[in-house]
Amino acid sequence: MKHRSYENKPGELPTACRRLFLLLLCVLFSSPALAQTHDLKGVVRSEAGEPVLGATVVVEGTPRGVTTDANGAFTIAVAKGETLLVQFIGYAPQKFRIENQTMLDITLKEAANQLEEVVVVGYGTMKKRDVVGAVEQVSGEIFEMRANPSPVRSLQGQVAGLNITMSDGKASRGADIKIRGAVGSIGAGGNALVLVDGVEGDLTAVNPDDIKSISVLKDASSTAVYGARGAFGVVLVTTKDPVKGKVHINYNGSFSILNRTVEPQLETNGLRWFNSYLESYIGYFEKEPAMINNIFPYSAAWAAELARRDADPSFEKWRVNADGEYEYFGNTDWHDVVYRDFTTGHQHNLSISGGNDVADYYLSGRFFEQDDIYNAGNGKFKQYNVRAKGSLKPFRWMRIENSTDFVRRTNRQPRVSATFENRLLTINRMLEHQGYPVTLVKNPDGTWTDTAVYIGWAGFVEGDTYQDNFKFDMKNTTALTIDLIKDVLTFRGDFTYLYNHSEQDRVNSQHTYSTGPGITAVREEYSDYENRTYNTNYYASNATLTYSPRLGDNHSLTVLAGWNVEEKQYMKTLAKRTGLLDSSKPNFSLMDGTDITLKDNGSYEWGFAGAFFRVNYGYRGKYLVELSGRYDGSSKFPSNQVWGFFPSASAGWRISEEGFMEGARRWLDNLKVRFSVGSAGNGAVDPYEYLSIMSINKSSVLMDGSYFSYTSAPGMQPKSLTWETATTYDVGLDLDMFSGRFNLTADLYRRMTTDMFTPGDEIPAVAGYTAPRGNYASMRTDGWELSVGWRDNFKLAGKDFNYNVKVSVWDSTSKITKYTSKKGLLPTLYETNYYEGMTIGEIWGYHVLGLFATDAEAADWGPRQTASFTNNSSETYLAGDLKFADLDNSGQVDNGDGTIYNPGDLRKIGNTTPRYCYGINVGFNWNGIGLSMFWQGVGQRDWFPAKESSYFWGQYGRSYGFSLPWQNENNRWTEENRNTNAYWPRLRGYIAEKTKGIMSTSNDRYIQDASYIRLKNLTIDYTFPKKISRKLGMESLKVYFSGDNLLTFTPLKKYAKNFDPEVIGSGDQDFSSSPGKEGDGYGYPMMRSFTLGINLTF
Repeated sequence: MKHRSYENKPGELPTACRRLFLLLLCVLFSSPALAQTHDLKGVVRSEAGEPVLGATVVVEGTPRGVTTDANGAFTIAVAKGETLLVQFIGYAPQKFRIENQTMLDITLKEAANQLEEVVVVGYGTMKKRDVVGAVEQVSGEIFEMRANPSPVRSLQGQVAGLNITMSDGKASRGADIKIRGAVGSIGAGGNALVLVDGVEGDLTAVNPDDIKSISVLKDASSTAVYGARGAFGVVLVTTKDPVKGKVHINYNGSFSILNRTVEPQLETNGLRWFNSYLESYIGYFEKEPAMINNIFPYSAAWAAELARRDADPSFEKWRVNADGEYEYFGNTDWHDVVYRDFTTGHQHNLSISGGNDVADYYLSGRFFEQDDIYNAGNGKFKQYNVRAKGSLKPFRWMRIENSTDFVRRTNRQPRVSATFENRLLTINRMLEHQGYPVTLVKNPDGTWTDTAVYIGWAGFVEGDTYQDNFKFDMKNTTALTIDLIKDVLTFRGDFTYLYNHSEQDRVNSQHTYSTGPGITAVREEYSDYENRTYNTNYYASNATLTYSPRLGDNHSLTVLAGWNVEEKQYMKTLAKRTGLLDSSKPNFSLMDGTDITLKDNGSYEWGFAGAFFRVNYGYRGKYLVELSGRYDGSSKFPSNQVWGFFPSASAGWRISEEGFMEGARRWLDNLKVRFSVGSAGNGAVDPYEYLSIMSINKSSVLMDGSYFSYTSAPGMQPKSLTWETATTYDVGLDLDMFSGRFNLTADLYRRMTTDMFTPGDEIPAVAGYTAPRGNYASMRTDGWELSVGWRDNFKLAGKDFNYNVKVSVWDSTSKITKYTSKKGLLPTLYETNYYEGMTIGEIWGYHVLGLFATDAEAADWGPRQTASFTNNSSETYLAGDLKFADLDNSGQVDNGDGTIYNPGDLRKIGNTTPRYCYGINVGFNWNGIGLSMFWQGVGQRDWFPAKESSYFWGQYGRSYGFSLPWQNENNRWTEENRNTNAYWPRLRGYIAEKTKGIMSTSNDRYIQDASYIRLKNLTIDYTFPKKISRKLGMESLKVYFSGDNLLTFTPLKKYAKNFDPEVIGSGDQDFSSSPGKEGDGYGYPMMRSFTLGINLTF
C-alpha cells in the first residue's frame, strides 16, 4: 500500500485543519432543514385595513426573514412544519404553523400593553415585559407630519420625566435636555446623554423623518452601562432600518406659515407715549428732562408742537427747526417696522429603501428652510441631511453594517451693531433704549434717522451687520456582528468617526445718518469682522459579547460584557480685526484696522475608557433580576483619581403571573413592580480643572506702538478632584388591563448627587485668591412620574373607529444637602448662590403690604425703606407708592446681610423650577381620517421679571422705555383716582431699573405665575383609499394639516401680556443673556405654525 504523507507544504494548512474547515463550511452553508421549501406570499394589515410597512416576518429557528413593503406584502421561503412569526412595534405578535399554504392574509391587532414590544436599552434590546429599569420608549410616529426643524420640539412633553426647555422660537435653537429634575448637578452640570444609533450625537442635527424610535433611560440601572457619560439619563435615538423587498420610495413635503404666539401690546401714539414718559420722568427726578435719553432733544416748545400735530393728522410728522435740524413728531410702531406679521418655511424628505436577506439599504435626504420673522436682514435657516444606511450578510453568521450621515447647516441672523460692556445687545433691547413712537425711520430726504441707525435697523435693512453660523458634520459608523453560537453567543463591535467643522462670522458695519438737511454723522465708532472656527474630531469604539444560553422554559439568562473607548479633540480659534474697507466683502485682507486679535479660544481634548457588564435573569417570566456595572476612566481627573467603579442592581416581580392571580387574568394583562438602585460617575467636568493654568491675555494699552501680552498667577487648586457621583433609588409599577386597553406606569425616585464640583472653604482675603473649586457639595432630588393610557375601538358606520388617550404627569424637587462654603449668601435675580438646605430655584423677596393711602402714612413709614430702596431722586414717599413690610421688626426694611443667617425682611416667595409638568395625547382614526391633539404644560412655576424688562415694567423701568396701555388704565394709582387697590403704583421711572429701585428687587406683589397649558400640536390627516392612490401610480397617498402652539392658556395674560410662558428668560443666547441687563423676553419670539403637507409612497 502506498504510504500517505501527512506532511504539509510551506504555506499550506495542516490537513486536519483543512478537513475541519471544510466541515465548518458545510455546517455554515447547509440548510437548517432538509425539508423542501416553497415560496409563501402574504399581506400584513392593521385592524383598520391599512397595510403595515416594515413588519418583520421570520421563520423561527432559522436566519430566514424579510420585512413587509409599502403594501404590507412579503414573500419568504418556508417548509412544511415550520413556524412563521410576524411582529411590528405596537402590535401583538402572531405565529402561523406552515402546512401547504401559499398565501396568508394577516391582520395584526394593536397591543396597548405592548408586553411583547421590543424596547431599545443600553447596548441591546429587551422585551418590555422583561424591563426592570425605568425606561420609556416612543415611536417615530410622534415626529410625523410635524414641520419642526429638529426632533427636539416634537419630543417636548411626550415622556414623563424628560424636561426639555426651549428658550425661544428660532429654527436654529437647541434645547436644554434634562431627565428627572431641572438640575442634575450644580457643579459639573447634568444634561442627558443623547446617543444616535449608539453614538453620541446632536439631536438638532437629526432628520425627524429618519427616526424609528426614541428610548429614554431614566434610572441608574438602565444607564449603568454608559457610565460617566450617562449619569443623568440617556436618550437613545434609533434610526429607521432598511425595508427589504422591492424598492420603496417615500416623499414627505410640507409648507408652513409661522407667526408670533404673542404680539406685544405697546403704545404707538407719539403724544400718549410722551405724556406717560413725562409723568414717569418727573415722578423720579422731580423735574422736566433736558433730553429724552441721550440723543433726542426735548423742549416745552417741541412738546406743544407735538400736541398740535397730534390733534391735526394732516400735519407732517417732521420739521426743520431754526438750527437747521430735524424735529420729529411721529406715531411710529417700531415693532411693526422690525417684525413681519408672518414668515414661511418648507421641508422636503425623500427616502429610498430596499434589499434582501443578503444585503439591504436605506438612503434618505432632507432639505429644511425657514425665513426669520424680521422685515429685513435676509435672515434664513437652512439645513441639509443625508443618511446612508445598509448591511451585508456575507455569511449567515456574520453581518456587516455601515451608517453614514452628513449634516450641513447655515443660519444668518441680522444683529444690532451697538455693544455695551462687550455685550451684543438684542434688537428688542435697543427698541426699548431708542425706539420711541415720536421718532421716525427715515428723514424726508430718504436718509436714515439717528434712531434707525442707533437701534440697528439700518444695519438690518442694508444687510451688512449680521451673524452667520455654519455647521458641517460627517459621521460614519461601521459595525460587525458575529453569531459565534447561533442565538447563544453574539459578538458585536463598532467604530465611529465624527468630524465637525463649524464657523461663526460676525460683521459689524458703520452707518451714516442725518440730523438735518446736509448734516450727517456716523455710528458706530468702528467697523469690525470676527471669525470663530470650531473643529472637532471624535472617535468612539464599542465591543460587546452577549451570552444567552438556552435554560429551558422556566429560566432565562442574558449576560452582556463589553468595553467602550472615546476620544475627542476640539480646536477653537478666534480672529478679529477692525476697519472694514468694504462691508459687503468682509475679509481680513480687506481691512486696515490696527486692533487685531488672533488666539486659541478654548481648545481641549479628552479621553474616556470603560469596561461594563449587565446580567439579566428571569424565572418563569415573573421574577426578574438585573445586575450591571461599569469601570470608568477619564483623562479629566488627576492620575490618582482617573478610575471609578459604579454598580447598579434592579429587580422586578410580575405579580400577574402568580398562581393566586389566576382569577384576575380575564382582565389583568400585567402587573409588575420594580425596584432599582445604582450609582454613576459624572465625568462632565471641564478638562484641566485640576491643573494650575496661566492664561495669556492682551493688554488694553499700547507699549512701543503695539499691544503687549501678559499673564497672571494661576488660581488655587483643590487638594484632589474626583468623580461626582449620582446614586438613584427607584420604585416603579407597570399595570396593563382589559386586553391591552388600559396601561399605567408609575415611578417614585430619589437621586443623591455627591461630591459636586463647587467652591470650597473661604480663603482669607489677604491671600488674594478666591476659594478653589472641588468636590464640596451634595444634592438630593426627589420626584415621581405617572403615565396613564387608554385605547380601544368600536364600529362606526360599519368601519373601525380607533381612539387613544394618554396622560403623563411628573414632578421633582432638588435640595442642597451639603455645601462646604458657609457664606450662606441668598440667591438673587442677578446672582446664583447656594447654601446648605436650599431648594433649587428659590426666589427670596420682600412682602408688599400695599400702596400708601395718604401722604402722611407715606411720610411716617417711608423712611424705614430708604436704606434699601430708591423711590425717587429725593428718597421721599407719597400716597400711591409701595409699602413694604418690616417682618423682623428691626425698624428698617432691609435684607440684613443677605445671608440665610440674617435675611432681614426677606423670605421665600416662590420658585423658578417648573413643577407638575404634563403632556396629554388624544387621537382617533376612522375611515382614513386621523386626528391627534397634544397638550403640554407646566402646573406651577414662579417668575419675577428682572431689570430692563420693559415688556413687563414699562415706564417703571426706563422712563423712555415701552409704554404699556394696560398700565395706563384704572389699574394704576393716579392723583385723579387715588385707587389704593390698583395693581400698579404711582408712576415713577427707574424704580424697576436702578440697582436699588423699589421694584427691581423681587417681592410678592409682582411675582408672576408662569404656569401654562398649550395646544402643542393639532394634526388632521386623510389617507386616500388604495384604489385611488394606485390609479395615480402610487402605493399610498396622505395629505395633512398640522398646527403647533395653536392655543395657550396662562395667568401671565393678566399682567404680563407681552410674554410667552416659554420665553421669559433674559436676552438671546446667541448674543447676550445676562439677567437684569438684556431684558426678560427680549429674545427671538416663540412661533405658531400652520402646515400643509403631503406624503407619497411609490
